[in-house]
Amino acid sequence: MAYEKVPSPSTVYHLTQKGNLDSILDDGVIRRFDDTECWFCESLDKMRAYMAQTVLCEGKPYYAVGGQLCRYSKFVPEDYVLLKLTPRGYEDNWYRWDQEIPPGSPRGLVQAAKEFSMLKIGYRGDMAFKEPEVIDVAMFLAGEIVSHKELTSGEMWGLIFERTEAEMAAYMRGLDHLERDELIQSAAEISAMQVCRGRLTVQGESLPREELQFLLQAENPLEVLRDAWLERQSADEAETFSGLLSDLREETQRMRSPAMRMK
Repeated sequence: MAYEKVPSPSTVYHLTQKGNLDSILDDGVIRRFDDTECWFCESLDKMRAYMAQTVLCEGKPYYAVGGQLCRYSKFVPEDYVLLKLTPRGYEDNWYRWDQEIPPGSPRGLVQAAKEFSMLKIGYRGDMAFKEPEVIDVAMFLAGEIVSHKELTSGEMWGLIFERTEAEMAAYMRGLDHLERDELIQSAAEISAMQVCRGRLTVQGESLPREELQFLLQAENPLEVLRDAWLERQSADEAETFSGLLSDLREETQRMRSPAMRMK
């Protein structure tokens, strides 16, 4: 195998199993795993041609990363997604693999190997990306491009952070117009707002993707969190007070019992 360094592409396409999508969007990277590179195509035409010579060839032999001989299984388009990605950063880590063939090979084989080598490009390491777009594989193979844009978890958190910071700033400006008595009455709400903002900032990008999506859909995320926090605090407070009152009553009854008085 011979590697040749190539210029950094502005856009790449990556085929992966649908079950990998959430973890890829969580990480914001395509991981190379056991290989030296992670692999992409630079255009949809190249992706179509690459698939035609690989995954769409059921039963065709190929060598896996570890060198073991494998065969392509039946390809189910509904089990896969095609990702259109914009690489983040401009590291000079892009290579093309020029497939080597035995000396003296027929001209047709030499040409076929050269054409196949031009279909894909490798990034040496784990490739970080932005602005992901998910393309329906079944429709793509049928000649139609149906896609939708996604956000990585990092991109979602960036939007949420900007929104909550603006929300908190507007909330604090609103407090400037309150009278002293109104501020005192709002103390619990103000504290809840600050607690929720602080905890959200600490956890941030590490939050599960589903929770980030939920927050992103809310017009005022901090207000939603604050109201839920206050409701739960009130419930806990009522339960704690009830338990406290019950304990006090039982303790008083024990102290007044004849046995306790005799002691």
